[in-house]
Amino acid sequence: MSDINFTAQAINAALLNNWKEAVKLNKDLLDKNPQDTEALNRLAYAHLQLGKLKEAKRFYKKVISIDNYNQIAKKNLLRLSSFKKANIELKTVSPLHPSFFLEEPGKTKTISLINIAPFSRLSQVTIGTEVFLHPKKHTVEIREKDKTYLGALPDDISYRLIRCLKAGNIYSVFIKNISKNQLTIFVKEISRGFKFRNQPSFIPQLSDYQASLHKEIISDEEDNDKEEAFS
Repeated sequence: MSDINFTAQAINAALLNNWKEAVKLNKDLLDKNPQDTEALNRLAYAHLQLGKLKEAKRFYKKVISIDNYNQIAKKNLLRLSSFKKANIELKTVSPLHPSFFLEEPGKTKTISLINIAPFSRLSQVTIGTEVFLHPKKHTVEIREKDKTYLGALPDDISYRLIRCLKAGNIYSVFIKNISKNQLTIFVKEISRGFKFRNQPSFIPQLSDYQASLHKEIISDEEDNDKEEAFS
């Protein structure tokens, strides 16, 4: 089997949260090319998802030894250094098919949160985790299932969604990307209340037609400085 096929299978295993298979496939790639930093990053990430933090750190450090400017490895080593050994809880999430993140104009939106929680908190959140809208008087907060605060929607989007939520609209929200200074969510309209049955939740833009997937899981080819809980 060609390296391209192995790479595609390794990526697919990660998308399906099949981390043990991802480990195996990336190790097969590294047997052929031990200097493959993309495979090393994917391997480190797979170990991270399996809770093997020492192994994850070891492979990220190996990436740095090969490429001192590799931002993916640097970013994740920084995240790992923020964990407290006595207080680490890796959260497993149900695999999301890549098509879930396809943009539907007016019905979905990728949003960068403001007033985000400290990185020590964000670093314990996994991409693909479902989170929830908590409307306040003038803003909408994003919180985990246990009500842990993660961030808030920008004011203009908060204003619009508060009205939609009061009218009975229902949304699903998932973590899409995580980095030290940014947390991005994907909001999807599930249903509309009667009052706004003919109004889109979001004003469609050209960019809404573009599909966007978590880049680190898919290719690890370059760092766009956005991210995975774990990434």
